[in-house]
Amino acid sequence: MAEPENGTESGQAVALHEVARAYGSGARRVTALDGVTVDFGRGTFSAVMGPSGSGKSTLLHCAAGLDRPTGGTIRIDGTELGTLGETALTLLRRERVGFVFQSYNLVPALTAEQNVALPLRLAGRRPDPAHLHAALAEVGLAGRGRHRPDELSGGEQQRVAIARALISRPAVVFADEPTGALDTRTSRDVLRLLRNLVDQHRQTVIMVTHDPVAAAFADRVVLLADGRVVDELDGELSAESIAARMTRLELAC
Repeated sequence: MAEPENGTESGQAVALHEVARAYGSGARRVTALDGVTVDFGRGTFSAVMGPSGSGKSTLLHCAAGLDRPTGGTIRIDGTELGTLGETALTLLRRERVGFVFQSYNLVPALTAEQNVALPLRLAGRRPDPAHLHAALAEVGLAGRGRHRPDELSGGEQQRVAIARALISRPAVVFADEPTGALDTRTSRDVLRLLRNLVDQHRQTVIMVTHDPVAAAFADRVVLLADGRVVDELDGELSAESIAARMTRLELAC
């Protein structure tokens, strides 16, 4: 794998420069991202929002190395993704990137502890039981390691998914609508957990969400429309101010 370059000293966990992503060709060509330049600092919690079709999911997939852009450059932890072949890109995602999805994506036949250990086993590393226990305790699931997903609530399953995302100590965690399948109270618990990971452990989190309440837990909100970054909100964020800005953006689209 390519080694991180001096860009790691810049304080940016993820950096996109003039990133474009188009699908199809000719009359059927669709531009999902149109010259996006945005950085995500280390130890920060960023939310990415925008109307349907704005490109927020495409941005996450490209930034995480799940999709290749058609133009521009992307760096994770100082490594430019465009310089990597598929094997090296897979290794980078495994070692430096964590993922949390709306649907949890746990393996039903495995226990919570085994699900958390999965990234280590895929990397050919033997999991340390004490490390796994500590990871589950960190997300409030001490004593639940031997339970399978169908024996856990939705919120508990998402906590397992977060522990799995963190087990390799990644440079960045990408969360795609992580509370979309949860009730209001459980959503708040999961968001507070993500917020604590940033505040206490300097974890970098980039979250795609449509929910202004979820976005208010972030340090910063990046707003997309028509594949472009059109605004950013930071400082004292509230669900009401974010919702108002989203409404204005949707009316303008």
